[in-house]
Amino acid sequence: MRESPLPGGAGFALGFATSIVVTVAVVAAGATAHPVLSLAALAVTVAAVSAVSSPPAAAGTATVAWCLHDGFVLGRHGDLVGVTGSATAAVVLPAVALAATLIATTIRARHRYHEAWVPVIPSPRRGVGEETGVLH
Repeated sequence: MRESPLPGGAGFALGFATSIVVTVAVVAAGATAHPVLSLAALAVTVAAVSAVSSPPAAAGTATVAWCLHDGFVLGRHGDLVGVTGSATAAVVLPAVALAATLIATTIRARHRYHEAWVPVIPSPRRGVGEETGVLH
């Protein structure tokens, strides 16, 4: 089993695209008036991508999500504004990425450990012709 289900490049691409879609959706839903909703939606996105990709992809996704939140939810024209909400998002998103990565890595490691200790029980041998139901 690989360390993560998605290789790093694919994980970052997934995170990049998903963060854009989520940001567009929350801005359309009016999250500029309630930026905590955008932060929550982006945190879920970062967590999901972090759980299925590599740590560098998780970090990249958290960075992109922060830029989108700061530039299009807190700011309105794509410029990074650096307000108080930006600092909160700059702490929350990487923390979510780290936590999700650690949890997913732990789960995968436990799964590999338990797979290694599963006893192999040999199956009984089939007689000649049993596969087809015709005995010779």
